[in-house]
Amino acid sequence: MTATLLLLLLASPLLWLASLFLLRQWCHFRLFFASNLLILAAYLLLIAWFPFGHDEYGLGRLFYSAYALIAHVVLGFGFAVVLRWQQKNAF
Repeated sequence: MTATLLLLLLASPLLWLASLFLLRQWCHFRLFFASNLLILAAYLLLIAWFPFGHDEYGLGRLFYSAYALIAHVVLGFGFAVVLRWQQKNAF
């Protein structure tokens, strides 16, 4: 489990770049990019303001932030792959 989490965390920048590459010719790319930045910022703000109880070193916030980032990037990559696949099969 830890190895999978670490692998996804390290692969997140590559998955993000791959998503941008797959969606670069999509007509709604700018809207998609801006809305994803707003959603990610909302995740991180909620994590920052959510009371964690006893979190002396802030590790709970750190790990929840990492999980949010990983989930966001993986879901965005999945969306990019599905959209690209649908666009290729439409023609």
